[in-house]
Amino acid sequence: MRSLNAIPALCLTIAMLASCGGSGPTTEAGEGSRAVRSLSSAEYYEKVHGAWLGQAVAGALGMSVEGMHKRDLKPFLEEIGQWPLTDYIKTVSPSRRARQGRRQQYTADNWGPTGFGPDDDSLYQIANLLLIEEKGPEITSQDIADKWLASFSVFEAQNCGRAVRVTEKLLKQGVRPPESGRHELGEYMGGQMKGEFWGFLLPGNPAAAAEYGRIDGEVSFHTDGLYGEMFMAALTAEAFFESDPEKLLQAGLAVIPTDCDYARCIRDVMEWHAQWPDDWEKAHEQIDAKWAPEGDKNRRVFPNNAVNALALLYGQGDFEKTISIAVMAGWDTDTNAGDVGPVMGVVLGPEAIAEKWTKPIANILRSDVKGAEEWKIDELARRTADAGMRMTAAKSAGIVEITNP
Repeated sequence: MRSLNAIPALCLTIAMLASCGGSGPTTEAGEGSRAVRSLSSAEYYEKVHGAWLGQAVAGALGMSVEGMHKRDLKPFLEEIGQWPLTDYIKTVSPSRRARQGRRQQYTADNWGPTGFGPDDDSLYQIANLLLIEEKGPEITSQDIADKWLASFSVFEAQNCGRAVRVTEKLLKQGVRPPESGRHELGEYMGGQMKGEFWGFLLPGNPAAAAEYGRIDGEVSFHTDGLYGEMFMAALTAEAFFESDPEKLLQAGLAVIPTDCDYARCIRDVMEWHAQWPDDWEKAHEQIDAKWAPEGDKNRRVFPNNAVNALALLYGQGDFEKTISIAVMAGWDTDTNAGDVGPVMGVVLGPEAIAEKWTKPIANILRSDVKGAEEWKIDELARRTADAGMRMTAAKSAGIVEITNP
């Protein structure tokens, strides 16, 4: 495991990269200069809209089988005629029905109210959007912690995990970031699941997105738990200008230490994909053998980060295939699908998401953030894009420009 003392030096490197052009590929524009990445405000909005819609769809797809291992999930889906997945899961397995109680299922036989949420995957992202709208780009980890405590409690919100419960107790005791994230559950996956939001706000600038991921992630997480948020932030930022899954993964790897376990895990999946390019289940066997045991050591960012890489690589640029593999792989299915769904939504836009996926969502996303309990997804996208244009102007000058349509 990489020492916590290595993180400040890493962050300085990322901040320097952000100020001098980021880590994404650029095109020479002349001696001593590089071409500015450019997209119109209309294109930017569409990609952000695709991101939020993709997150809702993918989270709903994975919710009813959250926590299932593939060895149990595959026989269940085969029994109901849904292996491989091509639509929302029809019903909850009998073994899980009693355990889930009144929890919303998002299945064909028990969808619940039209729309998606609340869920913990989008909870922090919405609170952070409101924070950026209030304070602008110059925020600190303590600002994020304060907004958390003012906006919601993880003990009242739906589905929040143990790591953030530990953090909330520490914050209420007066512990400040980054110490609030340096606890025994700090390598869980709660950072990874919200990192893509910073990519939404900083399109085409992976280094700057990763730095905001660090600021956010250190409130609750450390080491590989923190690297997960930085990785997903950078990957998503790159997705506004790049669609190749391997290049997206490389953009994420560029902002975390090369010798950390998180990076080793992602590189493993890339190697297994090269070895078995047409057999994601064979690659999954390798993940299960090498990285799943890490999840039993209070390091639950593993093997879920491996699933994200698996889904992006084997999804081959197809929205449905990508989110379906993320769910069929098992483990934290709603979160993993909810990580790759937004990435593909950025790459492809909302029009690439079929009506069978979007109809039950009905343009509605709910949250447990006080005063922001229900959103129209297109309006959420509009406000995110407005905040992103402000962030881009402040943090990506000379790197990225968002032009009028």
